Amino acid sequence: MKKFLRKIYFFPPFFPTATVFADDSSPPPELTDGTLQRLVDNILSYLFPIAGLICVIFIIQGGYMWIISAGNPENVKKAQGTLTWAIIGLVLLMIIFGILTVVLDFLYQ
Repeated sequence: MKKFLRKIYFFPPFFPTATVFADDSSPPPELTDGTLQRLVDNILSYLFPIAGLICVIFIIQGGYMWIISAGNPENVKKAQGTLTWAIIGLVLLMIIFGILTVVLDFLYQ
């Protein structure tokens, strides 16, 4: 009987609903020339520094793994793999940033 009551207890209740009235009197805002550019610039200004920080954190982690490996070949290989992929990611990030900068400057001029 307790198992049956436990199932009923965890059964999600009906969610209360609210009435929504849509107002279609005003048109949606239009995208002007500067709006899209600002949107893309804002996204990229947050995205690339965060990705770069993640790459640097993985480089530090790989270096720390190499230091604490104490010469164990298996751990050294893992650390080298972490460092290799973190550096490849950082280089690709810089290349992508350069390409996007050139393309976006060309499009917005």
